[in-house]
Amino acid sequence: MSKAFTKEDDASGVSVPASMPRALPSGPFRVTARGAAWLASAADPRLRELLARAEVLPPAPAEPKVAALGVTVTARGSDGIARPYRIVPREEQALTGEGCSVDSPLGRALLGAGVGEVREVKTPRGADELEVLTLAGDAPTPAALPARALKRGARRGRR
Repeated sequence: MSKAFTKEDDASGVSVPASMPRALPSGPFRVTARGAAWLASAADPRLRELLARAEVLPPAPAEPKVAALGVTVTARGSDGIARPYRIVPREEQALTGEGCSVDSPLGRALLGAGVGEVREVKTPRGADELEVLTLAGDAPTPAALPARALKRGARRGRR
């Protein structure tokens, strides 16, 4: 029998964690309305408690003019494939594992882009050009938002 199928390597010191550790922000941080809804429904109470320190951004308009936080950008790369990228704050991406961080090379390249614009992104594999095809807002229904997010959004709107 091949050594690959023996139990000798079971105690090799490699252990798989029970759950993926998340980088919990130590101070105030920003999340999109969709990210806040995700945190509010998280099974881990530590994640739900983070909402107390979160600045919940208002939902992006349904038909945004440019790429911004909470906006889903559909862009076509040089490979001809169109892919969606939802732009989110760095902390939200780290906590949820979803979205394209605004601090990543891709997020920085797409931020502020309008439909029809071509942006260059520099990646470890080299430079690529992305053509922005569509922009879609992140407007969840009020029922999907935690009450705290709705109150903060209402206060911002009155200013």
